[in-house]
Amino acid sequence: MTTAADRFAALPLRERKRARLRVEVWRALRERVERTPFADIPVRELAATAEVSEPTFFAHFGSKTELLAYHICMWRIGTVLAVDSTAEGVDFIRQFFDETARSIIAGPRMWFEITAEVARGGGVCAVLDISAAERLLVFDDPRALDVALTPQGDLFRRHLASSPDPEAAVTGLLAGFYGVPLALGADRLGELRDAYRAHVDRFAVAVR
Repeated sequence: MTTAADRFAALPLRERKRARLRVEVWRALRERVERTPFADIPVRELAATAEVSEPTFFAHFGSKTELLAYHICMWRIGTVLAVDSTAEGVDFIRQFFDETARSIIAGPRMWFEITAEVARGGGVCAVLDISAAERLLVFDDPRALDVALTPQGDLFRRHLASSPDPEAAVTGLLAGFYGVPLALGADRLGELRDAYRAHVDRFAVAVR
C-alpha cells in the first residue's frame, strides 16, 4: 500500500519545498497567536521561522490575513478527516461541531482572532488552493487529498438536504458556529461541546 509519505516523496521537489515553507509559516502563526495578538505578530517574524525574506512570504501569502484563511482551510480538512467517514446528515454535523469544539479549546486565541476578522469582513473564509503536497505533509493521510474545500454553508447544506427549510437551518448553524463560542467566552469554553450540541439540535431536529 502506498503511504502518504511515499506519495509526498514522489512529488516534484519544487512542490515539496513550497509545501514545507507554507506549512512552516502556518505552524509558526498557530504557535505565536496563542500568546500574542494577531495584529502584533510581524510578518518578518513569521518569515524568519521559515528562514525566508518578507518578499518571499508575500510570494506565498498575499497578506498576513490570508494566512488565517489558510488556517481555516487546514482546519476544515482536519475536521472532516476526524469525523466518521460514514456519517451523513445530522450525525455528520454533530460530529463536525464536536471536532470544532475540541479545536477551539485547544487553540482559543486563534479562534477568536478568526471570528474578529470574519466580523471585519476580512475575507478569511475564502477557499484557498491547498496542494497535495501540503495535505500529505500536514495530515500524513492519503484521504486528505479527497477532502473538498467549499464554503462552510455549502458543507452544512449538503448534510441538511432533507430539512424542510435547509436555508434557514444553514443560516442558524452558521450563526451558532461563530456565536456560541463568543457567547460563552474564554472562561467557559469547557461547556462548548454541550452548547454546540444543543444548538445543532435546535436547527436539525426535523432532519433524518
